[in-house]
Amino acid sequence: MRIGPRVEGRLITAATVNPKKAHLLRYPVDNFALELPARRVTSLTRRGKHMVFATELGGGGQPRWLVINPMLGGRFQIVGGDAPVPATEVFTLRVEGKQELRYLDFRDMGRIYWVSECSRDVPAWDGQGPEADSVGQMGLDVFRKRLRRFRDELKDLLRNQEFLAGIGNAYSDEILFEARLLPLRRRTSLKPEEEEALFRAIPLVLSRAVEAILANPNYDESKQDRTFMSVHMKGGKTCPRCGHRISQLGSNREPLNFCRGCQL
Repeated sequence: MRIGPRVEGRLITAATVNPKKAHLLRYPVDNFALELPARRVTSLTRRGKHMVFATELGGGGQPRWLVINPMLGGRFQIVGGDAPVPATEVFTLRVEGKQELRYLDFRDMGRIYWVSECSRDVPAWDGQGPEADSVGQMGLDVFRKRLRRFRDELKDLLRNQEFLAGIGNAYSDEILFEARLLPLRRRTSLKPEEEEALFRAIPLVLSRAVEAILANPNYDESKQDRTFMSVHMKGGKTCPRCGHRISQLGSNREPLNFCRGCQL
């Protein structure tokens, strides 16, 4: 389910922090728990890999932002207040309507900021590139110009938040598979038609993923579901496009997956 419509416009009535996970907050824990109640969530947006909850005092004014980069193990859960609290809970915000917004993290890698100015208080905020899901609107010529500013290997390039904001390990694998490009190739090796293939693959893969998630009637926002992906986390299995064996480099924690049969 979408989180925004379930929290936007609602007043936060209480906030608690799991002391075992308090180290994930980049803000004094006691202040965090005291300052969020009596504030209203005015909007929920995304910037790159960050979820951004804009808030203001219940009567208006004094805006502040709760900014969360979930990293690899962060998940959000919205449940009734009587639902069991998982051991992975980091903090809980109780909102009007007897609902609880919980942030869970099973890898303790998330980064949580409670700030009055994102540019000043969230590291590398201003250095983020355009949103990855804006590539289609950007146009091929603008994309090419931006692409040619970088010399990275393609896998690293897609994960570089200065190039495009929001792509991580899993979707970089999927995008390069869709574009039929090997992840360890350098950007400078791309031919014009391969640049265009990459340009077209990015919005296609991202939109297809959103559609797959929203179409799943059993989707649980607190759990990771990547069963719809073509190659990521599928090392050793059969490529759905050419039948070759899918390769994997690196550990299961953060693998690089691709097909040597149809990615060039």
